Amino acid sequence: MASALASPSACLRITQRSHQRSPRQCNWSQLGCAQGQTNRRGLKWMVRGSVSEASMAKETSWVEFPKLSPAGKQLMETVAETMNRELGDMILPSQTASDVRSFQGGNGAGSVTLRAGREGSKIDFVLGSWLNCALPFGELNIATLIAMLGPEADSPHLLFEFIQSGPGSLVLVLDLLPRKDLVLEPEYLARYYENSPLETIRQSFEKHPQAQPYLTSALYVRSVVSPTAVLYKVSGEGVEGGLDGVIAELVQPAALKVVETWLDCYKNVGEDLHGDAVAAMKKRDELIKSMGVEVDLSANMPRLFGQEIADRVVEAFRKGV
Repeated sequence: MASALASPSACLRITQRSHQRSPRQCNWSQLGCAQGQTNRRGLKWMVRGSVSEASMAKETSWVEFPKLSPAGKQLMETVAETMNRELGDMILPSQTASDVRSFQGGNGAGSVTLRAGREGSKIDFVLGSWLNCALPFGELNIATLIAMLGPEADSPHLLFEFIQSGPGSLVLVLDLLPRKDLVLEPEYLARYYENSPLETIRQSFEKHPQAQPYLTSALYVRSVVSPTAVLYKVSGEGVEGGLDGVIAELVQPAALKVVETWLDCYKNVGEDLHGDAVAAMKKRDELIKSMGVEVDLSANMPRLFGQEIADRVVEAFRKGV
């Protein structure tokens, strides 16, 4: 999957995809249907009811981001909490091995936590991870949240990576990864990208003086992201509040809106797939996962953490738990 789950060299090879069409304003439906309700396109979904404060505190501890700046930490934890709250009844407790959820070796330390989707939920797995590596150019911190859907529906996957290589700048990777060919499926392009806030969000980075496109030479990364992907380097130099100020002003509102949009896509906009369409979607998803996760992790994690740790993490991805 694209930069895929925290391979540093992969994460630092992300590119901005230029996109010139004007955004179309729309009023997307608000979340909040009852458990088991069928959405406007006939796709059934579930949503959590209210939970106690003690239960919420327990749930949000499924992933932590200890090495980020205060604003970055708050943002990633807020998104992780949102995923727990909205998807909690659809995903299982993590069965990730303890030596994958916490590891240290080579040039750094990290944590990878996966939670498989419950049967019938149309979620393959969700993932939260952080890596902290000491590299020649400085300290690299990578925080990742991903929701990868199963092949029974066509809603996009969610990819969110927060890559910080110093106190003054970060690389943001934020996208709803398309699961159909946007040239062959113009209705899919309109349903998820044209008729949503995503292009307006991308343009907010394009217009912001502290943001610039982030380029990569990895062609397969360019091939899997959407035209509305937010792939930007954000700087805090020369502004009041520094990088954390820009995160609070620009990055956090944008990220939360993208996540809200993804939830609406999954719950209200997605279409059920059947028969050969399910098989084709499964094959496509597995290819993206293999290319974006296993190839990069296998190639780069041994250098950063040693072969033993790399093997454990790659095996967890293969299992999806």
